[in-house]
Amino acid sequence: MVKSCELCGAEADLHCAADSAFLCRSCDAKFHASNILFSRHVRRTICPGCKSLTGDSFSGPLSPSPRTTACCCGSSSESSCCSSLDRVSSSELSSTKTSRAVVNKARGREKRVMAAADGVLVKWCDELGLNGDLRNAVVSLASLALAVEKPTKVILAAAFWFGVRNSPKKVMRPSLKKVADVSGVAAGMIRAVESKLARAVTLQLKRWRVDSEEGWGENENVM
Repeated sequence: MVKSCELCGAEADLHCAADSAFLCRSCDAKFHASNILFSRHVRRTICPGCKSLTGDSFSGPLSPSPRTTACCCGSSSESSCCSSLDRVSSSELSSTKTSRAVVNKARGREKRVMAAADGVLVKWCDELGLNGDLRNAVVSLASLALAVEKPTKVILAAAFWFGVRNSPKKVMRPSLKKVADVSGVAAGMIRAVESKLARAVTLQLKRWRVDSEEGWGENENVM
């Protein structure tokens, strides 16, 4: 399964466990070279053939040169480094009848993931002492941000920070450092991804507004 870069959306080349983030080489170089502590994060490369994590790891501000081999197992065919889930998914999708079941299963999985994400957001609110209207506002805004991106640990943390930043200013809001501490995601990564989420949310809201106006226009024409 191809993973996307958490920062730019391009195909990811490596994974940083410290940030729980998949990154392309360009974004990895920019992010992990921005701070000496970030540069110490150990990252694992992604096999260009089967798209699974390899055993190769490195640290430092710059990622190593891309692999030239087709697969980390030395073969372009299906290899042992491919996860069993990838193999099952490929075989299921070969049948039209089975693919429908896969789609329905994926939808059910997505609902469970979103429910779990809401649970995590509420848990972080509790740990930071956010309750009442503030907690409701933070979770609602974070859920809005999650509507434009699939939730990962980094996306969850960024969405939570989006909710905190855009919540009512009448009350004391937690700092980015506290959000980073409770989520376990580096503050720099949260800030970078939250900026991307904020732009995506703005665009999505504009689309919804346009769709709504067009719908009202069609109704008026019918009447």
